[in-house]
Amino acid sequence: QGRYSVYVFRLDKKMGYGIDEDEEMPAASIMKVPIMLAVWRAVEDGRLAWDTKYILREGDKQSGSGPIEFMDAGTALSVRRLVEEMMKKSDNTAPVVLIRLVGRKEIEKEIEVLGMKNTNFGENTTTAYDAGLMWRKIYEMKDEEMWTLLKDSIYEERIPAGVPREVEVLHKVGTDVNVWADAGIVLGEKPYVVVILNKDVDMDEAKKVVPELTKLIWDFEAGRTAKPQ
Repeated sequence: QGRYSVYVFRLDKKMGYGIDEDEEMPAASIMKVPIMLAVWRAVEDGRLAWDTKYILREGDKQSGSGPIEFMDAGTALSVRRLVEEMMKKSDNTAPVVLIRLVGRKEIEKEIEVLGMKNTNFGENTTTAYDAGLMWRKIYEMKDEEMWTLLKDSIYEERIPAGVPREVEVLHKVGTDVNVWADAGIVLGEKPYVVVILNKDVDMDEAKKVVPELTKLIWDFEAGRTAKPQ
């Protein structure tokens, strides 16, 4: 049920393939990744510091995922803590605060720099191809601290569920009404980006389909024998 778009990019061969990878789809919480990247750039440029403290306001709180909505107003949270909660637990309050701190224009600029031409931050939409560009950049950066944030989240039932347990996966899930998506990097012997977006799905069905798609892709990619050029 619903619509799916899939994109795979072979990081060793620098080539990709997909199904409806240019179709505009809901990004859901996958859009938290460009927010993280914009914060990273702001810290590197000296416009923000990891230990910068933000005092939580009652009006900041957003429900749905993460622990910050249950914290008392007046709680001091560092930029690092906000990013950690956003990426590890997909906290929904953290991006509200981080957007305020870094600026919406900086996040939109990050999306532009990444080449994500069919991504709309305001509408929270993207394509599987655009999301793939973002994850290719994260792989190229090879920032160990960033990679640590993208491993071992509290939501490991999608892409990670379709690959062998010993294989590391960097990823960010996206969940909304009738949306059960995931996107990231599978760090196997032949590493690759995989993006699975969807909309209008039956959630129980999607919870089976997404790991099955991931396993099909893993079996195909892990079975490749061609050596990198």
